[in-house]
Amino acid sequence: MHPKSLDGLLVVALEQAVAAPYTSRLLAESGARVIKIERPEGDFARHYDSIVHGESAYFVWLNSGKESLVLDVKADDDAALLKRILARADVFIQNLRPGAVDRLGLGYEDVNALNPQIVMCSISGYGLSGEYAQMKAYDALIQAETGLCSVTGQPHQPSKVGASICDISTGLSAYAEILKALYARAGNGGGRHVCVSLFEVMAEWMNVPLAYYKYGGRMLTGTGMDHAQVAPYGAFETKDGKIFIVVQNHREWVSLCKEVLDRPDLIDDDRFGANEIRTQNKDLLRIEIEQHFKRYTRAELASQLESAGVAFGSINELDDVWDHPALVTKAVRVSDEDAIFTRRVGDETAAPAEVPKLGAHSEMIRQEFG
Repeated sequence: MHPKSLDGLLVVALEQAVAAPYTSRLLAESGARVIKIERPEGDFARHYDSIVHGESAYFVWLNSGKESLVLDVKADDDAALLKRILARADVFIQNLRPGAVDRLGLGYEDVNALNPQIVMCSISGYGLSGEYAQMKAYDALIQAETGLCSVTGQPHQPSKVGASICDISTGLSAYAEILKALYARAGNGGGRHVCVSLFEVMAEWMNVPLAYYKYGGRMLTGTGMDHAQVAPYGAFETKDGKIFIVVQNHREWVSLCKEVLDRPDLIDDDRFGANEIRTQNKDLLRIEIEQHFKRYTRAELASQLESAGVAFGSINELDDVWDHPALVTKAVRVSDEDAIFTRRVGDETAAPAEVPKLGAHSEMIRQEFG
């Protein structure tokens, strides 16, 4: 078994829900020991549902490979225990409401005084200060506040994305910031405080629609399966359903016209000669493309598109994804049973990482740090 990148590192995660648990799970997969601090009632994500062998799908997905320690961080003895653990930790992750850790005596200055080498990561909704700092910030609320919903779904019918995209992107960003801080610490020996907010991360992802408004005076809206800036791009009718195609550059456009549509005349057509013009005339373009596509099945078109080097794909349902040849999975241990989740990582011969029961490691950790 090969050593993992973060073997030997201790991470303390005062966390709940999605963004911070995703960050700490990624650290655990990289070899770090992660101690998850939970309230007596547990991380509220434990109670979303009971779909995976009696446990919540969200909690199982986000918490394998961690140790669960139940603490009442407002009680003196438990607060003292947490500080003893932090004094030996490498990373401290928290996503309590801004100001909460300061009131508990666990703000960065307090933690840095205990352990000058610690990397602290604070994950929030809107940052640690400002008029929005105390606003509750669940994933769908951030999707709405950042304008993501306005450019998702059908035209002028705002819709949220069907996955927790704000939480996930923020968890990934926090993971990257922590790794950067650990790398810097290896050079100068000192810790630091990194702060990541859901709003700033998703606002970064919204830069193109925002630029279209600020510099082009255009209010982009949802486009369904189409794209606001690229054409042809979307789902097109065939003889037996829809196929998804994407043409990203002029070479692919030429290949589509010559080798698939057998319409070289379209290449320099005044309505379609450049991507920006095609986007303005995408309804007319759809007619031209579907005149050809509707004569063939999806399988036949897939062969044509592949030969021409034009990107295409299926519009899959969830059952299709489980049978997808490219799907990579891993097993996690839940209530003495294996559950299959996507994303295989690490040593394939290792036993499945276990999803901890509430407080499963409390006694062991109390003895270790007592």
